[in-house]
Amino acid sequence: MEKTSRAGTRVWFLCGFLVASLLLCGAHADKRIKQVTDPTGNVNLSPFEQWESASECLQNISTSCPDKYTLNETGWLNVTAADKDSFCSSGCEQHTYAVLTCIHLVKRDYRFINKATVQDLRNHIAYGCDYGFDGTTLVASNARRMSKSKTIFFVSILSTLVFF
Repeated sequence: MEKTSRAGTRVWFLCGFLVASLLLCGAHADKRIKQVTDPTGNVNLSPFEQWESASECLQNISTSCPDKYTLNETGWLNVTAADKDSFCSSGCEQHTYAVLTCIHLVKRDYRFINKATVQDLRNHIAYGCDYGFDGTTLVASNARRMSKSKTIFFVSILSTLVFF
């Protein structure tokens, strides 16, 4: 009888230990998941999660950059010629580049509402900080993009025909 109660005590102790371990591990993992604030930390994202992560990138706000210059989903940088020095030298330029890099890492084909791509905005910021902003956003024309894709298409067809 004494051996049975010892075995029962050991089983209950073991079960209690396993339950406590699982609860503690689950609580630790839950905290870790909730603390993820870096959208680029997500991997293998579905299209919906890519959009969500890109939105989280846009919500990244810098204390050194006034709200006036904060990049949003419209893709319009509210920077004029008079604002060039304050935007380019106050850290807003680097912050905007960091946001654009974040967007590029989570959704490579992201387009803003004004049809600008991440590369369009990078080019616009580089041009604006070198030569001055004019209050608009430079967007590569779709015709130029289309002509590049048409050229690649025709070259691939011609190369296929040559080899057959």
